[in-house]
Amino acid sequence: MKIHIRRAFCSSSDTYDSSCDIQRIVADHLAEKLPDVNGDVLEIGTGTGIFTEHLNKKYSDVNIYCIDIAHSLLKKAQKTYSKNIYICGDGERLPFNRGFSLVAGSSCLQWFQNPEKSIPAMLAGSERFAFSVFVDGTFAEMKILNEMTGFGSVYPLPKQDDLLKCFDGFSIEHEVREYVIYLGSVQEFLKKQKGTGATFSGGGRHASKTAYKRFLELYPELFGDGGRIPVTYRILYITGFTS
Repeated sequence: MKIHIRRAFCSSSDTYDSSCDIQRIVADHLAEKLPDVNGDVLEIGTGTGIFTEHLNKKYSDVNIYCIDIAHSLLKKAQKTYSKNIYICGDGERLPFNRGFSLVAGSSCLQWFQNPEKSIPAMLAGSERFAFSVFVDGTFAEMKILNEMTGFGSVYPLPKQDDLLKCFDGFSIEHEVREYVIYLGSVQEFLKKQKGTGATFSGGGRHASKTAYKRFLELYPELFGDGGRIPVTYRILYITGFTS
């Protein structure tokens, strides 16, 4: 499954930055929760550097290690923030035998396949953490329309309570925010979604042209507001200490 996720993100290197509206909003809010630390920082899911910008501004005097599964996205971040240390790899299988003062990542943990095991392992030996995660409830409109039309399958995002259990034993604070972004058309929404590379749904079959056409018709019919269509995102923010 990870190979499909990596391929989807690698294909978005030229379009990610112009398409990642919600990711920027989420990164900005997570940045407000970043703690003061004096040691090295590890960023999970660097992408093109949307959240990296905040880390570099706040932690200008420490080493920042950046890891991402998609090499083409990581290259763009490295070009912009060259002083950081970049590793192309999987956040669930870190190539380190050490801890960090802070492990942080914006809009990344929803792609973990075994978070109940990999999150504690990722944080082992580190001190503090800060994450934002897309959780169940995101794309609420599309989920309804998929059931009606067969088009627009939604990647199975983690449920809030299930993800919080992955942090059992740690001292945490969490916040859930729901964002609704309005776009001019269904086609614009689908284009932006494709542009970020977040297109892997886990589904094995392709929808028909008839299903696609029905999806385009029903989205504004059922959810449209003044000529615009809403897209709902549900984000879980988690910060805390490992001990």
